[in-house]
Amino acid sequence: MSGAADPTHPFDLFAEEGDDWLNAARAKLLAMLVGDHLSTTGGSTDGRPRELLEIGAGSGQNLAALASFGAVDALEVSAVGRRAIAARKIVRHVYTEPLPAPLVRDGVRPSYDVIAALDVIEHIEDDRGALVWTRDHLREGGLLVATVPAYPSLFSDHDRVLHHYRRYTCSSFATLVPPGMHLVTSGYFVHLLFPVAVAARAAWTIARRVTGAALVRHRSPRTGPLADAMGRVLDVELGMIAGGYRPPFGLSVFAVARRDR
Repeated sequence: MSGAADPTHPFDLFAEEGDDWLNAARAKLLAMLVGDHLSTTGGSTDGRPRELLEIGAGSGQNLAALASFGAVDALEVSAVGRRAIAARKIVRHVYTEPLPAPLVRDGVRPSYDVIAALDVIEHIEDDRGALVWTRDHLREGGLLVATVPAYPSLFSDHDRVLHHYRRYTCSSFATLVPPGMHLVTSGYFVHLLFPVAVAARAAWTIARRVTGAALVRHRSPRTGPLADAMGRVLDVELGMIAGGYRPPFGLSVFAVARRDR
């Protein structure tokens, strides 16, 4: 992927929006899920620091949330993303090869207490193989925390712009969890804003087809009163999830899976 700035390139749009209200809420969800389920993994009981990896780290918008739990590495194939990650000065090591390339750090293959893959698996043609890869790079008891876009019926030009292969349901994602791992919890996210999001994307798709405009990503407002209001709605939803509520529908699927001991 080129490092040149291109306002119509999907990754550049993503990098520009990396700290917007939706990505900020997703980072809070990640921190909540890791905090809820990490206590039984090895890092806190055998005297060594916890180690965490984010695959497809993008512009690094989730790394601060992960760094609160231990040492963080990142995998990012884009030079644009790696520059943004380096500027945050959080990551210990950055891998540059795409999955399923083996990881090597300091001459050995590392293993992790947590691997995060937020809106990444849908970009990988062999999604089942990607989850096997994560299992093989987790320590016993280690966690995979993932989010993916929800509902195959919603697959649209928006997904094509972002180079998605597919969308998921909670049940279809659960079928990808490989032997040697088990699903801990899953649910839907962007539940309260789901009708608004679906309507906005449908309107964008219709407008693009009517006008014949180029295939450019639909973009939500990043700042201003509307963005602030949507961020507050997602904060309410995060509080509901923290209290044990699992929304029955939403724009994204979230899942936590653990490697068996």
